[in-house]
Amino acid sequence: MKKRRLLTAALTAAILLAMPHCVHASAMIKDTASQTESTEFRFRGYIGGMMLHSGYIFSRPFGIYSTAALPLGTMQIRGAAFGIGGHVKFAFGTPTDMLRIGAEGHSSNVNYSPSPSYAHTGWGGILVDYIRRTKGRVHPFVGCVIGGGGVKNHIIAEGSTDDFVTEPQAAMHKYAFMAIAPFLGIEVSLTPKLSLVLKTDWLLNATGPQNDFSNGPRLYVGMLFNRLQH
Repeated sequence: MKKRRLLTAALTAAILLAMPHCVHASAMIKDTASQTESTEFRFRGYIGGMMLHSGYIFSRPFGIYSTAALPLGTMQIRGAAFGIGGHVKFAFGTPTDMLRIGAEGHSSNVNYSPSPSYAHTGWGGILVDYIRRTKGRVHPFVGCVIGGGGVKNHIIAEGSTDDFVTEPQAAMHKYAFMAIAPFLGIEVSLTPKLSLVLKTDWLLNATGPQNDFSNGPRLYVGMLFNRLQH
C-alpha cells in the first residue's frame, strides 16, 4: 500500500509540474499561428469616402471662329479649379503593406477669361494604389486612376449669362477622353475607423491632344471611413 501511495503521489507531482510547460507550449503555438495569420497576404477590408479639391490648371492656347469661319482671337483656360469626388477601395496584403483596388470619380470646374467662360471636366475609373501603414498615424500611398471622362468647354467671347439673350460670339466644345491620373498622398488616422486624406494628382488626356484640355496639379482633402482587419 505504501508503494502504491508513493507512486500515486509521484505521478500526481509529475503531472502538476508538467502542466505549466504544456500550457506555455500551447500558448506559444497559438501565438505563432496568430502571427502567421496576421502577416499573410489576404483580404483586409475596404475604405471609402468623399473629397473636395482645388488646384491651378491651364490649357494650351486655342483659337475661336465665327459662323463664317473668321478668326475671332485666341483664348486659354487658366485659373483655379474647384470640385468634388470620392472613391471606394478594397485592400489586400499584410497589416503594414496593402495593395488597394477600387473605383474613383471626380467633377471639376474652372472659370476663365473672358468671363463668364468656364470649363467642366468629369472623370472616373479603376483605381489601384499601394499604402504603407506605419506604426504612427501618418500612412503614405501612391497610385493611379485609369478610366474615362468628358469635357464641356463653354466659350463666351462677349456677352453675359445673366439673361436670356442669345450671344453671337459663344460656343461649346464637348468631347470625351481616356483619363490617366497618377497620384500620391497621405492618410492620417484620427480613430481606428476614421482617417483624414490629403493627396495630389495630375490628370492626363491619353486619347489625343485637345488644345482646350486643361491639366495641372490638384490638391484633395477629405474624410475616409474604413472596415479594415489587422
